[in-house]
Amino acid sequence: MQENWLQIVGNFSTEQDYVLATIVATKGSTYRKTGTMMLISAQGQCTGLLSGGCLEADIALHAQEVLRENHTKLLTYDLKADADLLWGLGLGCDGAIDIYLQPLTKINNHLNFVSLLKAVQQRQSGYYCQQVEDKSAGMAEFITASNDFDHDNIQRELPEGDWLITPVTPVFSLLVCGAGPDVAPLVTMIEQLGWRVTLQDHRQAYLDQPAFAHCFAKRKLRPEQSNAGDYQGFDAVVVMTHNLNNDGEILKHALAANIGYIGLLGPAGRRDKLLNALSLTASDVQQQVFAPIGLNIGGRSPQAIALSICAEIQQFISHQFQSSQIKSWRIQQ
Repeated sequence: MQENWLQIVGNFSTEQDYVLATIVATKGSTYRKTGTMMLISAQGQCTGLLSGGCLEADIALHAQEVLRENHTKLLTYDLKADADLLWGLGLGCDGAIDIYLQPLTKINNHLNFVSLLKAVQQRQSGYYCQQVEDKSAGMAEFITASNDFDHDNIQRELPEGDWLITPVTPVFSLLVCGAGPDVAPLVTMIEQLGWRVTLQDHRQAYLDQPAFAHCFAKRKLRPEQSNAGDYQGFDAVVVMTHNLNNDGEILKHALAANIGYIGLLGPAGRRDKLLNALSLTASDVQQQVFAPIGLNIGGRSPQAIALSICAEIQQFISHQFQSSQIKSWRIQQ
């Protein structure tokens, strides 16, 4: 699963040429898995990682050749081989990866990568299909997902060849309710993780703080004037208003909107008061409401609390990802 789509969107321009580096096969233990992508600019700037940072400089050198010759290139790194020491890599890992480099240029319409990025921005799902063929001009298609679309449909859409199919899913979207001082480190950490954060508060001056300048969206909204529709479309809601009545209104609407993760700041007793007002108990909503919010890592500072919240949300995302079995696959036809 690609975690940095928003960073790639921010670093991509249709007026520039790039190389797309994609892991197309792995064997043994590797840092990243099949389908992970890294964007390399004509100047050698890498957006993303395909290893722990040990291969990127070498991949960027090969990317210059790909742009210069305008053809694809298939690289194999055997990270467990003793020969690594001869070439200066000396990685000592226990796996091997195949990395496919494709030129994304204005001439080849960036191999439809723009369609993928538009889908990311619009929170649409789809499949990026790359033909894996060394020393070729490169071919790729983006296919928008629909309810009746399956693997067989994709196979019928594509011409003959060896294809890597990578599912593209919407970026995780998070609503943070409350814009107090303790929210700033949380928003910073959320952005670093590549999630899309919307900040909600009823005080415009709080929303306008410099710490929140890079939020995807900010909205001035009083909880008592909101409804369930205001909370639909988010994957998670974090409630940090420090006001019992406001938190109760938000909790009521987030539950009605069937949000998968609702995090409440504060002790268990405070949680129970909020739930009692809705004629609910903690056991009634244990699959949705996470309170006290965050993993118990023993921290007390705003930064440590932000870390514990993000760790719990990441755990929630990972469980969702594992249950949905979203992964890339290869087809040959």
